[in-house]
Amino acid sequence: MKNKLEMDTDLLRDSNSMRIPLDSICIRSGVLCPRCRRIVESGEHSEFEVEVMKHLLDIENEGNFKFLKNSSYVKSYKIDSLLIIVLELQEDTPRSAIIRLGKTLSERIGMRVRIIQRTADPKTFIAQLISPARIQGIDSVWTPDGSVQHIVRIPKSDAKLLPLKTSEIETLLSTIYNEIYRIKISY
Repeated sequence: MKNKLEMDTDLLRDSNSMRIPLDSICIRSGVLCPRCRRIVESGEHSEFEVEVMKHLLDIENEGNFKFLKNSSYVKSYKIDSLLIIVLELQEDTPRSAIIRLGKTLSERIGMRVRIIQRTADPKTFIAQLISPARIQGIDSVWTPDGSVQHIVRIPKSDAKLLPLKTSEIETLLSTIYNEIYRIKISY
């Protein structure tokens, strides 16, 4: 059962708009209500993510980006000069539209942007992250202490195509999935 504040917040959200974890009024105005401020201060979402959400809301009404109305913002990760934005999109969203969205956001934000479609399958997610490099396979190794370590194998010929350093990809994947990920360049 929702309390009155949650019901009022739900009314403020535009049902014909991209779903975001913060109130769209707060994002558009730049002034966060107490609920949204708590979310940002808790670290669940950061200040730069508020800016990313604002840009996404601004461009969702443009002709090429109508698909954003049926999507959800998940999270953004800033690594050096690359911004990785994870969105939950409809299955039939063309990859070309996602790439075009990344280029448009890159121009507006002033840094490289990579849009990744949220999936339940880690292999598909990783393939989008490291594209144009390819994945040879993902091995899972169970250690004696009961933890799992995932090793993502990438061909040596594709190593130079990686968008980030292998250590940065490992850290990002470990953060997202709460498990240890390693990148291994295969010969």
